[in-house]
Amino acid sequence: MEISKPLLLQLFIDLALLVSIIVLLWRVNVNLRKPLMTSHEEMMRELKAITAESQTASENFLRALEQSRLALKEIALELDIKEQRVKALLAKSDSSEGDPAGKRTTGVPQDKYDQVVDMINKGYSDAQVAEATGFTEPEIGLIVDLYRVKNENA
Repeated sequence: MEISKPLLLQLFIDLALLVSIIVLLWRVNVNLRKPLMTSHEEMMRELKAITAESQTASENFLRALEQSRLALKEIALELDIKEQRVKALLAKSDSSEGDPAGKRTTGVPQDKYDQVVDMINKGYSDAQVAEATGFTEPEIGLIVDLYRVKNENA
């Protein structure tokens, strides 16, 4: 009997420890689930906010990209038009070289173009030359460019 009493006491203590460990694990498990759920909910809210912000940013980027594409298309069309004008002016320049009277087919005398080139060579600005001759600044640029091309080819 002496052995059975300590054995029973040990068994009773072991059972009490087992029950206390089970209760402790159950409490810890319950407490762990609650914060995890709230932290998951917070993370989901943050993820949704980030996703919405990303979608807005990507829509803005696509809109800006489309505007850039349209602007480039407009620039390309303007360049095509200017190229056609330059080609037409070059053709007129080439056809007026064979004209013995020295007049352009557009009705503008040759000396008007020479006046533009002389004024530019003297250091006048395009705006000053435009005011004095009646040509626009882009026309003056074209006249000077044509003069340079003509002299390079000669």
